[in-house]
Amino acid sequence: METKSYAEVEKQLLSHLSSANLSKDHLADISKSIAASYKSGLQIVDWWIYGIPAFERIVIQAQVPVGQTAAIQGLLGTASIKGLDILRKGIPRPDYFQVNITVEKTAE
Repeated sequence: METKSYAEVEKQLLSHLSSANLSKDHLADISKSIAASYKSGLQIVDWWIYGIPAFERIVIQAQVPVGQTAAIQGLLGTASIKGLDILRKGIPRPDYFQVNITVEKTAE
C-alpha cells in the first residue's frame, strides 16, 4: 500500500464522504479524526453509505497492524462515531485488527 500524507488522505475522505450529504462540520470532524488515525497506522479498506436517500449511516472498514493500535485511540474521542467494532484477525496470534467504524447522521 502506498504511503499518503495526512492532507492527501483527508482530501480523499472529504471527496468520497461528500456524496453522503453530511453537514460541513460533521464531514470535517469525521475526515480529520480518520485522517489522523491513518497517520498512526490505520489503513482504509472500504466504506458503505446507507440510507434512502443517503445518508443515515456510513460504515468504514479499516485495518490496523497489531503493533500500531494507537491509531484506534484517535477514533475513540470523536463524537460523530457511534460504533467501533474491533475484530482480531489471525490464528493463533493476531496479525492485524479489522476496525469497522459506524458514523450516524447527527440531529439537525
